[in-house]
Amino acid sequence: MTTDPPVRPGPLFSPVPRGAVLDGLDRSTLSRTTTDSRFSLARIEKLIATSIGIIGLVFGAQTLSIALGAGVKAPGVIGTAYMVAFLGILGIVILLWFNPRAQRIANTVFAIVYLVGVALWPLATGGSTAGDADEPWTWYLCAIACASASQAFRPAIAVAYILVTPAIYGVTGVLDESWRIVRADIALQNALYGSMIGLVIFALLMTFRHAAKLVDTARIAAFARYDDAIRQHAREVERIEVDALIHDTVLASLQAADRARRPEEAALAVSMASDAIKRLATMDEPITDAAETASLRGLVSGLERYAAALDVPFDITLDSNTDLEIAYPVAQNLYLAATQAMANSAQHAGGADVSVPVHRSVTVTVCDGDGVELEVSDDGIGFDRQSIEPNRLGLRVSIIERVVAVGGTVDLDSAPGQGTRISIRWTPAEARAKEGARS
Repeated sequence: MTTDPPVRPGPLFSPVPRGAVLDGLDRSTLSRTTTDSRFSLARIEKLIATSIGIIGLVFGAQTLSIALGAGVKAPGVIGTAYMVAFLGILGIVILLWFNPRAQRIANTVFAIVYLVGVALWPLATGGSTAGDADEPWTWYLCAIACASASQAFRPAIAVAYILVTPAIYGVTGVLDESWRIVRADIALQNALYGSMIGLVIFALLMTFRHAAKLVDTARIAAFARYDDAIRQHAREVERIEVDALIHDTVLASLQAADRARRPEEAALAVSMASDAIKRLATMDEPITDAAETASLRGLVSGLERYAAALDVPFDITLDSNTDLEIAYPVAQNLYLAATQAMANSAQHAGGADVSVPVHRSVTVTVCDGDGVELEVSDDGIGFDRQSIEPNRLGLRVSIIERVVAVGGTVDLDSAPGQGTRISIRWTPAEARAKEGARS
């Protein structure tokens, strides 16, 4: 059980905060939709970079083992240059697995160096590997080069690279010292197999990227719809509050002053005007703590002060031995709805015959263990609900819409000569059910 919040100036509860609070919510929503627009694609790019790093490590180790076991098949300095160029740059690609942007640069360099290297392979070896039954060690890096091109190049360039590089490798791997193709079948087989593996890798990367872009697009659209819903909700809340505030303060005070024919009616108009000034002065006071709560005892105290300001007797009771804490915005709307019902009773329940006393009461009850019910009743002249004009704000906006806005319900029972009873009910379970139905 938390303690009662400090008493605020003016009415116990001020209207729902607007202005900077809602604007800040809109800005934070828009910020998420713009700064994270490539959220899924960025994750896919990191997954691709990590995969290339892992595959490069496996194939690089295999290539190094084969090259050292069977000889680099290139003399002296040239063979060393091939080893350093191919495996050195591949090592950089592997080390940059965590940074897709930096790895993209390394992949670009590796793909270009590999293409140049296999194109110059006959010169480097003098055609000595053309007749070997085993593939040159450079063959095992062809798939990595195609993967690097798929990650680093634009799609059209990547496809061209995947088609051209295995073809060049297939031909240069079977050229002898006289630049004749020794084994044409092996050249064709290598070219087709290398291109097929490269295109499969390319297709997988493009599929993942396309799916990620679709997810990002759907996410942006969802945030846009959410932002629009937030704005519409904010406008609706503000409309309800403005309509209710105008009715509760300005119009109600003017109507009371216009109808004042007796001293007690003039006193009521003065007290309502004073309350209007206090509400207008505190209408933009923000709720700084989203978890702020208010107790039912504090709610009853606020109703008692309001009744005293109206200078109309109300029997106000808290019909429960257990105090209850509810969210401040909920208590705020319940309080404002109840005070409007009290003001309506003070203005309209007595009728023209002042000699007939009117008994008015407000009962606050805990219901369902964690909910609250407020009943504002009188035994006055009552009224016919069917005769109320639809554009009257007092019942529709100031009471019903305020309660419905926080997931509560309002029950009205009145008939001419039978008095009036307004029951305002709110429970967390019913509020959550209504919120789920709206979403």
